[in-house]
Amino acid sequence: MAQSSGPRGGYRKGTERRREIIAAAAELFAESGYRNSSMRELAKRVNLTQPGLLHYFANKEELLVEVLGLRDSSVANYLSTFRATDVATRSREVARHSAEHEGLTSLFIILSAEAIDRDHPAHQYFAEHYRSAQIQTREPDSETNLSTSSLTPEMIATLGIAVQDGLQLQRRYRGDLDVVEAVDAFWRLVAAARKSLSPAIADGVGCALNEPAR
Repeated sequence: MAQSSGPRGGYRKGTERRREIIAAAAELFAESGYRNSSMRELAKRVNLTQPGLLHYFANKEELLVEVLGLRDSSVANYLSTFRATDVATRSREVARHSAEHEGLTSLFIILSAEAIDRDHPAHQYFAEHYRSAQIQTREPDSETNLSTSSLTPEMIATLGIAVQDGLQLQRRYRGDLDVVEAVDAFWRLVAAARKSLSPAIADGVGCALNEPAR
């Protein structure tokens, strides 16, 4: 006997409707920011009444969580298609993804600036985002050849994040800017700095080892 597909179909329809609302909220937040966006305007965009919208999402803050998750999952899914795990390659692909998904990138730029206020509901999200990015952008084998220089792995990671985010902001004013090439150029500079510093560090270690004990 065939089973009824009503409930399952209704669940699928509800899931699709939620996705539509999240996508519309992402567009609205990217245009107006979180605080200047209203549930009334969002309901209008998705052809719902406000009570109808609240059937899917209890409040605007719940939607914000989903919108930020949409951006994160988009980047994560894109990176999962690449085998390379080195930081330079991953940074290049994040830059490429950001350039190809301008709506999500605009959303990230606007919300990150707005969430500087500690009372903003996304403030903690961005604090965690940059802490996580600091870890992910640091190359695990970089400690060996830079630990005794001022160009520490932590500093390289910090600069890499600043370059990535700063380029996306510049691109909003410079349509001719190739963010992928710029990110590549940054990591080429890092590689050149490592190469030039490594002999000096090695010499310093060698001198230290050759010094007579006191």
